[in-house]
Amino acid sequence: MAVRRRGSVLEGQNEANITPLADVTTTLIVVFLITMPALLWNGIQVNSAEAGSEQAVVTPTESTDDGLLTVAVTPAGITLNGTALEPEELETELTTRLAERSEKTVVIVPHDDVILGKVVQVLDIAKASGAENLAMLNEIGS
Repeated sequence: MAVRRRGSVLEGQNEANITPLADVTTTLIVVFLITMPALLWNGIQVNSAEAGSEQAVVTPTESTDDGLLTVAVTPAGITLNGTALEPEELETELTTRLAERSEKTVVIVPHDDVILGKVVQVLDIAKASGAENLAMLNEIGS
């Protein structure tokens, strides 16, 4: 006597349910899209100045100051502590001077008549030369 099976228990479930897999994958993609720019960001952190009751005025000097690396960006050109340099020379000179220092801060003083792209180029050169901190001064009365 042969026993006949009426139907298999898994007869109605012959397809895989991929909805949970799609949900997890979508969530992971969203998490990666949100976190990757923060992980890959290698720009310049800008700390805004705190306003006080008195305005501090700093006048950059054209003489060589061993405690401060000052890069002035003027319509006439770029100067490092009063010495006129080309952008290529600026990179090598900054790299040399920053390697000798423990405090790797570069102060950039842009003139009002200079194109923004030139100032950004100097910022990039300073960062590529090894500057850990960048400061910008506004030259008053120029």
